[in-house]
Amino acid sequence: MIPRVIHQTWKDRNVPARFLDAQRSWQEVHPDWEYRFWTDEDLDALVRERAPELLPLYERYPEAIQRVDAARYVILREFGGVYADLDLMCLRPIDSLLNHEMVLPRTTPFGVSNQFMLAVKGHSLLCHAIASLPRAYAKWGRVWPRHLRVLTTAGPLFLTGRLREHGVTDGMRILSLDEHGHGDREVAYVAHLRGNTWAAWDTHVINFFHDHWKWLVAGGAVSAVLLRTLGLI
Repeated sequence: MIPRVIHQTWKDRNVPARFLDAQRSWQEVHPDWEYRFWTDEDLDALVRERAPELLPLYERYPEAIQRVDAARYVILREFGGVYADLDLMCLRPIDSLLNHEMVLPRTTPFGVSNQFMLAVKGHSLLCHAIASLPRAYAKWGRVWPRHLRVLTTAGPLFLTGRLREHGVTDGMRILSLDEHGHGDREVAYVAHLRGNTWAAWDTHVINFFHDHWKWLVAGGAVSAVLLRTLGLI
């Protein structure tokens, strides 16, 4: 059974005001659960003490978000429980998910996310993911743009790849997009705030195209028809 402990992280104890309501929501919805808050300093100590095999790569990562992504897998491997990003608002109790061994959410445009994960201590997918981090960095560590490099070295695309290698085994549960807050709020466990705390210019460009691609395609089609009508193409 997944332990009743909630893990969240931030670089220090000064959580930005825009995330405080979301942070409180996890404790208010689960008042009897243990709540553990991890700073970057805490994560550094965790990796040194509990995952020394990962330390050389952990210290080599050029981006803080890569270290945070890697450390969240270590947290769940070592302690089990629930990991949730600070930009996730908890909408309803997640006790019904605790009978599984591992729970991951589907995300858009494909794959699974590492922003909301539930697991028993020592789950085999987490062990596989942590062992695969050096391989992923060797393959994707120099990829451009930065956004893709972050996603593939330790982020959601990395986890999606490890899930495909590991497989969805007995005891695992993949949440639907609706349950993950991308659709019907009536069945959602979480709601998403605008986070992107690690984002640079390339992330904002990619998100713009992701959010507006339908309008961009429609606009391009209308423009092509107009130009053709005017004999300009």
